[in-house]
Amino acid sequence: MMNSFLIPDRIRICPQTGDVLEPQARIRSLADLTETSASLVSPRNAYVSFQIAVRVDGMANLPFSVRADALQGERGEIAGDAFSFYAEWYHRVQGRYYPDALVPLAAEAPEERTLASITSRNAVPDQAFAVLWVDLFIPPDIRPGDYTGAIHVTAGGETETHVLRVKALETAVPDESLIIADLNSYADNISRRMDSLRGNGNRFEDGSYFQVERQFFRMAHEHRALLHYLPYEHSGKIPHAFIPELEGHGKGMRVKDWSRFDEHFGPYLDGSAFEGTKRGAIPLPYMYLPFNFHWPADYAKFGMKGYRTEFSAIMGEFYRHFTERGWLKTKFELFLNHKKRYKLFPYDGDETRFVWDEKINDIFYELARDVLEKKEGARFIFRTDSSWSYGLHYGKYAEMIKLWVVNEQIFSWFPESLGPLRAAGCEVWTYGTAQPINQPLLGTAIAPLAAVARGVDGFVYWENTKWGDNWQETPDSDGSTAMFYPGDRLFGIAGPIPSIRLKTLRGAMQAADCMERWIREQPAIRRAKIGELIGESLGIDKDAWWPGKPSFVDLPPYRWEDAMFSEAPIASLHKGQDPEAFDTLKRKLWSLLG
Repeated sequence: MMNSFLIPDRIRICPQTGDVLEPQARIRSLADLTETSASLVSPRNAYVSFQIAVRVDGMANLPFSVRADALQGERGEIAGDAFSFYAEWYHRVQGRYYPDALVPLAAEAPEERTLASITSRNAVPDQAFAVLWVDLFIPPDIRPGDYTGAIHVTAGGETETHVLRVKALETAVPDESLIIADLNSYADNISRRMDSLRGNGNRFEDGSYFQVERQFFRMAHEHRALLHYLPYEHSGKIPHAFIPELEGHGKGMRVKDWSRFDEHFGPYLDGSAFEGTKRGAIPLPYMYLPFNFHWPADYAKFGMKGYRTEFSAIMGEFYRHFTERGWLKTKFELFLNHKKRYKLFPYDGDETRFVWDEKINDIFYELARDVLEKKEGARFIFRTDSSWSYGLHYGKYAEMIKLWVVNEQIFSWFPESLGPLRAAGCEVWTYGTAQPINQPLLGTAIAPLAAVARGVDGFVYWENTKWGDNWQETPDSDGSTAMFYPGDRLFGIAGPIPSIRLKTLRGAMQAADCMERWIREQPAIRRAKIGELIGESLGIDKDAWWPGKPSFVDLPPYRWEDAMFSEAPIASLHKGQDPEAFDTLKRKLWSLLG
C-alpha cells in the first residue's frame, strides 16, 4: 500500500479521509493525482509547486523525512536546494478542515517545526493524512529542456521514491511585475497582531518592529505582490516611526530630522530590503504617503491659510528629499482614507458618495499641485478609491487623479471608462477581498487574469494581516482578510508564514506577467487574443468580463442602497469551473509563448 502521494498545487485533500476538497475537480483519487503531478512544466525564473500527502493514520508523531535529488538534464541540472518544503496547517472552516497556513521545514529545523510536531499540535481529529507543500524554483539561467530527479519520502521507517520530471521552457518570468498584486493593510497592524510585538512599547526603538515588518515585505515581494501599508489611522494619527520629525508652525514648519523615516523606509525604496530574494533588489513600485486630513497640518486649521502653508511646505520637502535620495522608481500616493461615518471629520475622502464631498478632491489637489505636476524627480500621484461615484467621476477628475482603485463590481459596469482614463495617463486597479479558505483555489487565480483580460494595471485585496487571535483554528472572515499568518506564537518564527492562497496567487501572477509582457509588444491585437485564451480555458463567456449596468445606475449615488447590489450584474468568472482548467490555460499559454 502506498504511503505517500503527489498532489497538484490547486487541489487540497481532507486530512481525515484523503478525499479531494475541491468539489469541481475532475481527478479525485490520490493514485491518479500522483500520476498527473509527477510531470511539471514551468517557465524559467519561476516557482512551480506541488504537494506530498503522507499517510499517518492517526499517528501524529510518525517519524518522517523528505529529500529531493538534483534534477538532471542533458544541458545541466537543477540543484536539490532549489526545493523548499512546508507543512500544511489545517483550519476548521464551515464545518470542514482545509489547509492554508504553511510552516517552513528544514533539515536543521527546531522541534516545533518538524512535521510530527506540527501535525500533533494541529490536532485534527482522526487524522489520516498529513500534507506538505513543495516549491521548486527554476533558475533564470538554466538551459531550457527536460530534467529528471526524484523525491524520497520516508514515513514510519519505510521510504517511497517518486520520480519527478520537469520541463523548463524558453520563456522566463520577468523579475519586475507588470501587474500589481496589492496586499493592503493599515497603520501598524502587525504590532497589534504579532505576539512578539504586542505590548512592546519600545518596538521601534529596539528595532524589533522593523525586523518583523521587513519579513512581511520580503515575503510579499517574493510572491510577486506588494505589501501596501497605509501609515495613518482614520483619526489621522500616525506612529512616530512612519513620519519624519517636524518642528515649527505656519511658515516656520519644516522637517527637523529625516533619519528615523529614512532608516525605516529607505531600504524599501532603494531595493536593498529585498536583496537575496529570487526577484532581487527591486524598489517598491508604490508607497502611501503619510499626508492626510490631520497631518502635517492640524485639521483644526482646515480652511485657513496656515493649513495650506504647512501642508504644501512639507509636501515640497518630501519631494526634494525623495529626489535627492534617488527614490525615483516608486510612485508615492497622496490618498485620503477618511470616512465621516466614524465622526472624526465632516468629509469622505475615501469612496466619495455624496456630491458635497467632491470638494475634497479639488482642495487637496490644489494643496499638492506643485508637487503632483512635476515632470522630473520623485513621482508623486493623487490616488482615489472609488465605488459609488465612479461613473460620475472618472471623466471629471481624470486630469487630477492619476491612480484609480475601483470597486471590482462597479468597475465592471463601466468598460467605457478605460478610454478617457488611459488618454489622461491614469492607472487603474480594481479592489475586492481575497478568497475565503473554503472556496476553490481557482478563485485566487482569477484576479491577475481578469486584470490582464480587461487591460487594467492591478488589483487590491483590501486587508491581508487580519488573521484573528484564533487563526490556528478558524481565521477571521474564514481567511478572506489574511494572506499571511504569524509565525511567532506556535513556531518560533519572528515574522510571517505564507498561506496556500498566497502561493496560488504567485503562480497566477507568474502567468499574468508573462501574458502582459507579450501583450505589450502588440497591445491592439494581443490583448483580445489573450482574453480569448483565458475565456476558452476557464469557460468564461466573452461578455462576462463586462456584465452590463444595473437598472439603478442613473440614480444619484446617494440614493443607492446596499440591497440593490444583490440584484446588480456581477462578473462571476470562475464559479463551477474545475481547478484543472488553470492547467489547461497554462499549457495553451506556454505553447503560445514557447
